[in-house]
Amino acid sequence: MISSVKRILIPTDFSECSKNALKYASAIAGAVGARITLLHVIDPPFNFPSNIDGVLDYLQENAEQHLEKMKESVTQNKSGEKIKVDSKIRIGKPVSQILEAIDDLNIDLVTLGSATENSSRKALFGSVSTDILLKSHKPVLAIPENITSVDFSNILFTTNFRHNDMRNLEKTADFASLFDSDIHVLHVSEKSDLSTDIKFRGLKELTAEKEVYKKVEFHLKTGKDFFDGISDFVKEYSISMIVMNRYKKSVVGMLMEKNHTKQMSIYTTVPILVFVGDKEKETS
Repeated sequence: MISSVKRILIPTDFSECSKNALKYASAIAGAVGARITLLHVIDPPFNFPSNIDGVLDYLQENAEQHLEKMKESVTQNKSGEKIKVDSKIRIGKPVSQILEAIDDLNIDLVTLGSATENSSRKALFGSVSTDILLKSHKPVLAIPENITSVDFSNILFTTNFRHNDMRNLEKTADFASLFDSDIHVLHVSEKSDLSTDIKFRGLKELTAEKEVYKKVEFHLKTGKDFFDGISDFVKEYSISMIVMNRYKKSVVGMLMEKNHTKQMSIYTTVPILVFVGDKEKETS
C-alpha cells in the first residue's frame, strides 16, 4: 500500500523532468512520512580510457553538487518538518543500476521523470524510463517533463478485468485517500457484449461490497482503440493521473511500443502510475 511506503527512489539526471519527479515524490513523502533517495548513475565514458579515473572523479564531484541542490529544494511535510532526503551515486549502466538499487535500498516506490525521445519505442517516456516501467517489480510513477504543478485530485484506474486488478484498485484507493482524490475506473471494450458487461458489473459490485473507496465511479466505454479511449476520457474528465496494471502481456507494454502519434500525446501530459499485475509473472 502507498500509505505504508517508507522509501521512495528518484533516479535523476538533473534534468527538469527529474525535478518534476522530485516535486511529486515530496508530496507523497510528506503525506506518508517516507524518506526520499536521489540516485544518479554515472555511465563511464570509455572513449577516454587513458584518463578514466580523472573523468570519473570530475563527474562524481559534479553530480554531488547537483544532488545537494536538489536536496535543498525539497519542501516540508504537512507537520512543517523537513522531509528526509539522502543521495546515492552509482557507476554503470543506468537501467541495471536503478533496478539493483530498488532491491539494495528496499525501495517501495520509484518516481522518475519521463522525457520524450525520437525513436518510436521510446518516444513517450524516454529509453531509461521505459525500461524501468517495464522491468521494476515495485510501483513506478512516471512524471512527464512538461508538468508544472502536483495534482492527484482526479485519478483514472484502467482495467481489463485481470485477476489482480482488484488488488491494485485497493492500492489506488489507498493512495487516493491520502489526497482525498476522486477515482474513475475505466474499461474500454472494442464492442459491447454480455461477457464484458458481466465482468464490469462484477468488479463494480465487488468494489462496493468490499467498501474499497467512497469516491469512485465506474465507466464502460466502447471503442476500437484502447489508447484513444483513454485519451478521450482523460480530456473529458480532466484526469490528473493514470493508473495502469502491468502484466506479462498487457496494455502497458503495448503503450511503450506504440508510435508517437497525435492521439498518444495525452500520455506526455499526465503522470502514469504503474502497478505490477502479477508478482509471479513479471514483465521481462
